[in-house]
Amino acid sequence: MLRYFLLCCLASQSLGLVRHQIQDPKLNDPFSDDYIDKILENLRNVIIENNMDPMELPPLDTGFSDTILGITWHGSAHLNNGHFWGLSTLARTGDTSFTVEGEKARLTAYIGITGASAHYDASAEFMGITVGAGVTADISDIQIFLDAEMVLTGGSGLQLTDFKISHLGHISVDVSGLGPLDWILEILVDFVDTFLKDWIVSLVEGPLKDLIQGLLDEYVPDIPSRLL
Repeated sequence: MLRYFLLCCLASQSLGLVRHQIQDPKLNDPFSDDYIDKILENLRNVIIENNMDPMELPPLDTGFSDTILGITWHGSAHLNNGHFWGLSTLARTGDTSFTVEGEKARLTAYIGITGASAHYDASAEFMGITVGAGVTADISDIQIFLDAEMVLTGGSGLQLTDFKISHLGHISVDVSGLGPLDWILEILVDFVDTFLKDWIVSLVEGPLKDLIQGLLDEYVPDIPSRLL
């Protein structure tokens, strides 16, 4: 189909005719919906095959202090055995659109993760008291905007021009097992919340973006003639 389109372009140019029609975005277009669904299905398979769900989280350390009888005492908390679940649930969550403008095609889509979670084993020490705890975080949703374009005459696939988080839902952090050190609860909650927000952004704009681009390179869309 793409070869037929290229031949038509060459014929029109030989007659001195150049096409510059700009199409309105085709929201909820079956072609772009099906194409994104195919990319995401393959992405989920790649994630599972590469043991990326759950993903390992890096160990974390943070410190805290309290002043007792005029003396400031310092303590520390350590988070280990961290994991993040939910990456293999990536799916289309909103409108897709496909447009052709001159010699370029553009695809946009909203994809996301719903119900992701993370967990750490934790320990904390203060004034000779050591406790073991658990930290669990639930992420309500992660929405991602995808924007890609391709040159119709180049023979290559879609290239990402934008791939970023458009909405990061509420992160609920629960810490259990602190016992006598329960006064550091808010410290740990804020620490884990901040870390996860930064880590999720890095995950989406780094490894996940690279995986998506690899699949876009592999699966070049066969654009229907009605869109050209």
